[in-house]
Amino acid sequence: SLFYQYYPLTTGRHCPILLKNGRKRAAIRKFFRGPVTSNHAAPTAIAVPPPPTVVAVPISSPPPPPPPPPPPPPPTLSPPPPLPPPPPLSPPPPPPTAPAPGSVEALDELHTSKSYETLYEHLAARDDAAELHLAWRFARAHHDLADSLPEADKGRKEALLRAGLAVAEAALARAEEGDAESALCHKWVGILLGALGTYLPTKEKVANSFRIRDALQTAAEMRPADGSVQLALGEWCFKVAGIGWVEANAAKLLFGQAPESTYAEALDYYERAWERKPSKKAAYKASLACDKLSRGADSAAWRTRALELPGAGAADAEIDRLAAAAR
Repeated sequence: SLFYQYYPLTTGRHCPILLKNGRKRAAIRKFFRGPVTSNHAAPTAIAVPPPPTVVAVPISSPPPPPPPPPPPPPPTLSPPPPLPPPPPLSPPPPPPTAPAPGSVEALDELHTSKSYETLYEHLAARDDAAELHLAWRFARAHHDLADSLPEADKGRKEALLRAGLAVAEAALARAEEGDAESALCHKWVGILLGALGTYLPTKEKVANSFRIRDALQTAAEMRPADGSVQLALGEWCFKVAGIGWVEANAAKLLFGQAPESTYAEALDYYERAWERKPSKKAAYKASLACDKLSRGADSAAWRTRALELPGAGAADAEIDRLAAAAR
């Protein structure tokens, strides 16, 4: 095979050599023995310019950055104003002093706590119980004590109600019509007359029904915020609504007309009494009026209210028993 090669030589020449078969070594030896003429001119040496002289130019370093400005001085804080001196401590209020024994405040506390027996004994032992501000309280103590007794003690209950009515009527006779004490006397005359009706014969009971209504209506006009007056009016309406044929005819014969009312009126008064002062008695009586009006759901709701209120004394315990038994 044929091939072509260039061989760079130290003389600066290039020699093209045609090599064929095994004559390669002989040709190389002949080439090195002397110059060989060739149709090719020797390559002209190319002058290579010398490399440029690199002059080291010193590079000046950039000027250093200016130093940062110093931080501003911290603001001068003025000292806070001095706190005002604390106000002088006022002495604690004195503990509430118990009312003096026998005072009106002490008597009213006994009534609020339903200590009816103790209240009755205190007033019964006083020489000034006939004074108006004590007389109506004494009449009230008769009623509350009688109301707290069990039903089996009918004799003492009736005696207390009659004695209390006498005290209230005597006080009303001495009171000036229109003042606060007379309103309370009217109230307790009407309440005691109504409570006493259970122990009176039909003729006397019917005769008293008009007195009860008039006394309670007078008290209600003078004391519109008094819940116990509204409760007593509800009691009167409830009893009159349930009056029998005999009593109604007796009233017509004696007075030309019978007292009239309805269970709806009674319920209205019981609700007013509850709004002014919730009590077990007002709730239970309202449930009875609802029963008469065939309003079973409302009756059950009123009995629940009666049972939920805290009670004290035998009268409240009896209402709880009756309300629970009717559920």
